[in-house]
Amino acid sequence: MFRLSYAILFLLIFVSCKEGKEETEKNSSPRIRKNTSIEQPSQNQIFVRGSAINVSVATNEEFPIDSIVVSVDEKTYTFKANSFQLTIPDRRVGTRRLVTKAYSGDKSETHFRKVVILPENAPEELTYQIKNTYPHETDDYTQGLLVKDGILYESTGQRGSSALKKKNLTTGETLKVVNLAADLFGEGLATINDEFYQLTWTSGRGFVYNADMEQIRTFNYQVEGWGLATLGDQLVMTDETEKLYFVDPASFTIQRELEVFDNTGKIDALNELEVIDGLIYANVYQEDFIVVVDPETGEVLKKIDFTGILSKEEAQSADVLNGIAYDADSGRIYITGKWWPKLFEVTFQPKPI
Repeated sequence: MFRLSYAILFLLIFVSCKEGKEETEKNSSPRIRKNTSIEQPSQNQIFVRGSAINVSVATNEEFPIDSIVVSVDEKTYTFKANSFQLTIPDRRVGTRRLVTKAYSGDKSETHFRKVVILPENAPEELTYQIKNTYPHETDDYTQGLLVKDGILYESTGQRGSSALKKKNLTTGETLKVVNLAADLFGEGLATINDEFYQLTWTSGRGFVYNADMEQIRTFNYQVEGWGLATLGDQLVMTDETEKLYFVDPASFTIQRELEVFDNTGKIDALNELEVIDGLIYANVYQEDFIVVVDPETGEVLKKIDFTGILSKEEAQSADVLNGIAYDADSGRIYITGKWWPKLFEVTFQPKPI
């Protein structure tokens, strides 16, 4: 009983000291009250590209403002009034971060706001025309697709059946297979400098193959791996969000990011990619359309509707549209999907009103 009483007393003292310590720590870091505040714009306020953004900074008598400096990306703008208009000169769409710094004598206060810039025009609406149809293996869960020297290369997904495949484009015959480890889920595929780059979904690991499809090295990345394509001397990558990542193929470091927006908002779940005539064509996961994106601004310029390209019977055993391949030598464009029975050669035309 004596020992138990001492144990209880020790516990009460310990809890009391712990509570006191926590209370002291909480009170030692009070929230800093600022003399200024941002009245306009509101957080995540939407603006059409090229329109003026009204900026208004409120202050009190203790902090008369001498000047206000607004930074957008790496550019800065200085204003002498508390309220003014700012126009972002470049044409990039998506989320932009405004850093507003108010100066009073040798003092300053900084505020942060995000605004959303939308393109001023809706994307052009297109549909497809089928030029040719070729067989496609229904066991292939298409994640990456490309044509090189008239040969079709495909990266397939699903753990335990992921692979890199070389195929006869017109017959669908598999000419060579490189299987991935059973715990890996194959994703996007691209070719650059006569090498093939293959992503995996959640492992953060990718593989590089030579022209004979022999694995020659690996690389790592921090985001999920979805789509992959080649743009000039860079690779472009998606990760399920609205972002495009422009990557150095030698180090696989991200050199810049770009958000994809149309005139209504962001286009997320960007998936398999292809670059055609300098524009990025992107599948949108679980949608029957492909968006065509300006790689400098992130604006969706065109939207291609593939509704009905599979018959109702074919669609019952197939999964979603995913897979765009461009044969630069012939100018032909091919599309397919996950577990689809067909590979389609297509052209695009305006969608009937």
